[in-house]
Amino acid sequence: MSELTHAPVMELLRASLDPASHREDVVSKLDLPTGRLIAAAAHADADDNGADRLANLAGGLALAALGLSAEVASRGEKTLEEFLDGLEQAGDDEVHKLMVATIRGMLHDQGVEVMGRTLAQDQARFLDLLLALTSYCGTSILALQAIGTPAETTLADLEDALRDEDDEAEPAATS
Repeated sequence: MSELTHAPVMELLRASLDPASHREDVVSKLDLPTGRLIAAAAHADADDNGADRLANLAGGLALAALGLSAEVASRGEKTLEEFLDGLEQAGDDEVHKLMVATIRGMLHDQGVEVMGRTLAQDQARFLDLLLALTSYCGTSILALQAIGTPAETTLADLEDALRDEDDEAEPAATS
C-alpha cells in the first residue's frame, strides 16, 4: 500500500467513527459517509478499468480489522482465536461470516485471497464486505475509546501499522 493509497484507508477509518456511518435507516448503504467513500473508489477504478483503489482499501481495512481484533481481544483477556470465535457467533448473515473469514484469513496471509474471490464472484457482496469491515473497525475504535484509549491514539497506531506494512511490502515489489 503506497502513501497515496494509505490516505484513503485512513480517511475511511475516520469516517467510520461518524455516527451517520452506522445508520440503519438508509435506502442504500452507499449513502452512508463510508459508503460514499467506497463508491467513489469503485467509480474511479471503473473509470480506469481497474480495481487498484478497492483492492488497496480492502487490504488496509482487513489489516486494520485484524489489529483492532487483537487489541480488543487482549483487553478482554481472550486469545485472538477466542475473540474471533465469539465474533463469528455474534452474527449470522453471510457478509458477517465473510468478514470474520477475512480477518481470520489475515492471520495466515489469506485474507486478501478471500476478498479477491468475493470480488470475482459478486461485486455487490464485495462492497458489502468492505462496508462491514469499515463498520467493524469504527465500532472497535469506539469500543477501545469507551475503555480508555482515545480514538486518535488508536487511529495513530493504525496509521503506523499501515505504514510499517507498506515499508515491508515495498522491497518485495521492486525485486
